[in-house]
Amino acid sequence: MQKGIVTILVMICWVSAYTQINQSDLNRPAKSLLSSVKNKANAVKDSVKASTNNLLHQLPVAPQPAKASHAVDTSVPKAATTLDSNSQPEADEPTTYFLERRDCKSIIKIPVYAYIYVPVEREPVKFTEPAKPARIPFLQVHGNFMYNVNYYSNIDTPYNEQNVYQHTVQTYLDVTVKGKYPMRVYLTNRFTNSKLFRNFSDLNLNYNNTQFSQKIKAQVREKFLASLPSPRVPDSLKLELDETIIKLRSLDSWIKNPGLLQKLVEAREKYLRDSLARIAKPDTSYRLPGTGLLDSAFVKIGIDTLETTYALRKQQLDSLRARVTVLQQLIKSAKGQSQESINKVCREIDQAKSPARLKEIMEENQITDTILPKGYKTLMAIRSFGVGRTVVNYSELSAKNISVNGFQAEYNPDAYYALATGSVDYRFRDFIVKGPKQSGQYLTVLRYGRGLKDGNNIIFTWFGGKRQLYNAGTVDTVQNTSVQTPSSGLMGFTLEGNYRLTKNIIFTAEVAKSSYPVYAKDSSGANSLPAQMLELGNRNNEAYSLKAEGTFPKTQTTVHGTFKRMGANFQSFSTFTDGSAQTAWSANVQQLFFKRQLTLVLGANTNDFSNPFIGSQYKSTTVFKSVQATWRRNKWPVVSVGYFPSSQITKLGDGLYRENLFYTLTGNVTHSYQVNRVMMNSALVYTQFYNRSTDSGFVYFNTKNLLLSQSAFINQLTLQSNASGAFNQDYRLYTLEGRAAYNINKYVMVGAGLKYNYQTTYHIEQLGYSAETTLQIPKLGQIQFSGEKGFIPGMNKQLVPNNTGRATYFKTF
Repeated sequence: MQKGIVTILVMICWVSAYTQINQSDLNRPAKSLLSSVKNKANAVKDSVKASTNNLLHQLPVAPQPAKASHAVDTSVPKAATTLDSNSQPEADEPTTYFLERRDCKSIIKIPVYAYIYVPVEREPVKFTEPAKPARIPFLQVHGNFMYNVNYYSNIDTPYNEQNVYQHTVQTYLDVTVKGKYPMRVYLTNRFTNSKLFRNFSDLNLNYNNTQFSQKIKAQVREKFLASLPSPRVPDSLKLELDETIIKLRSLDSWIKNPGLLQKLVEAREKYLRDSLARIAKPDTSYRLPGTGLLDSAFVKIGIDTLETTYALRKQQLDSLRARVTVLQQLIKSAKGQSQESINKVCREIDQAKSPARLKEIMEENQITDTILPKGYKTLMAIRSFGVGRTVVNYSELSAKNISVNGFQAEYNPDAYYALATGSVDYRFRDFIVKGPKQSGQYLTVLRYGRGLKDGNNIIFTWFGGKRQLYNAGTVDTVQNTSVQTPSSGLMGFTLEGNYRLTKNIIFTAEVAKSSYPVYAKDSSGANSLPAQMLELGNRNNEAYSLKAEGTFPKTQTTVHGTFKRMGANFQSFSTFTDGSAQTAWSANVQQLFFKRQLTLVLGANTNDFSNPFIGSQYKSTTVFKSVQATWRRNKWPVVSVGYFPSSQITKLGDGLYRENLFYTLTGNVTHSYQVNRVMMNSALVYTQFYNRSTDSGFVYFNTKNLLLSQSAFINQLTLQSNASGAFNQDYRLYTLEGRAAYNINKYVMVGAGLKYNYQTTYHIEQLGYSAETTLQIPKLGQIQFSGEKGFIPGMNKQLVPNNTGRATYFKTF
């Protein structure tokens, strides 16, 4: 009893003394104790370091020879081998242990790491000089050269000539001056022993505006892209996204930490176990009043705090995941807007039609023009420039598709200027067919306008010169008699306006007035060309033209239409004068169907009076109709059907020709495919001419033709076979042909063929043959030879032999 009382008194004294002790006084000896422990740990560390150094100095380590080596700190162990990236690094194993006695009852094992360090040789530093800019030569020339000679033992109808040679020498050059200014040069010379075809030499020097403008725009585009700063909005969002992802990963690691989850489970189990134990077996030992309940409460509070913290962190994790999704969407949207603005500027650069517009875009985007060559504004404004053989194609009522040997230039900065002058070969056909002795032709055209040529503009055109009169009606009655076609001086002017209603719709209107033809009398008695041109009271020398073009992307429709009205005495370099008022119109519609798989083209036009060889039976009221349909689908055969006018030139006499028009129906089916990895091509072609014997010197008038062709490409071997038939009311002609070509190697190709003809009218069988070869000689060029013994239509509906040959040399440089 007394011992119990004494114990209670001691406990009460201890509790009262504990409550009177200051907390800072308790911390003071703890800090002293920690400081003492820390000092001892540092002493142990220094001892270990010193012992290790002593042991390493005593080890017999042989130095390795080397030029230079890096000093290595041996106090810190380092891995001697490179570990696999997929494996976890293992702790270094000590070489030995150094035993150090700390006191009478404790001995410490100090690990010692000893390695043989291989000296590292230092590689000499290589200094690379900056690359010098490549020297740009004054002239850079690329192009090709071709020589071609053709031989015909007979000329096809309606011409009749034998043993004809045609030689052609042609050179095409792309010339760049100082690496910035592109030019193109064409040189062509053709000569022949034929009396039908002309000998001519052409030299053409053109400034390549398209290539120069594309190069300038490419430089501006590259400068713009290089000067773009980093987009601020995407960068700031990206920074926030990176920080959020780091927080997300850290929080996710904390929540998924197995130790934390285990700790939470153990705390719950311990609390539950203690509660059950207290219920099953109450504690009968003596404890201070309330201490059991206090311990239980502390455990409960710890569990609740841990669970609350866990739930709060999990809620934060969900919020961070949602924020990451939002930031990713914002970055994607910001980048899309930024890329769209960049693409818009690039499109504006590519679509700039004038130097002024390009300069405006450069100023808007702070792009300097120091990178561009000198005079780029002037050179971009030069739409065309040509010396020698050039093509003048200005307007419907002044000069259109005229071949001129002289000078031609167009300059369009803001205002529009154009000049063309030179001698005239009236139509391109004059290069082929030699006409009668004719007086010389020449023209001069001056143009001035406001606005861009490809945009809205109004242009005044003056034209003058001398042209041949094809309606003079000369007749060659005596062979070898020179008859000169009379010529007529002319002068005129036009006023043309172009207006773009939308980006895809443009309207063109033009009015014109000219002098009279030489055979027409001036009602006012004026003889000078300017006076005739400016006679406002007379409408016979006036002309009008309307033209409309439109593209409708939504319906995939393209429309084109023209209308011309010309007085009886109007003349220009675009039309032929026949002494009567002329009205001509044309319309063309192209429509795509079934997702651009079917193309349908419809057209109709009257005589446009642009061809002097057309027979007089065709009046301006005759309407020429055409229709063409093409079906294209992936991996399907291509099918095309067409019905349109055709023409043929017939020789009437020495230097006199006539062109006959008639309709032609064509249909073809072609298909490319593979059979057992062999490329194949099949074609079926049907043609029918709707003409009469009086329309053509061609014997096979009003004929139906059917052709079947099959090709196979087997590695280096090409095989082709053809079967055809021509049928009309008088005869039938059947033809079988086989050809083969083989590439022996990349330098040599040889080919040969046979052709069998059978004509039912005279029951004649004829066999023709052909051969060809191609030689590719390094550094020299390509040489081709071909020859054929064939047959062409002759008189009395028979086939007559015709031998042809060709030799070609081609070199690209």
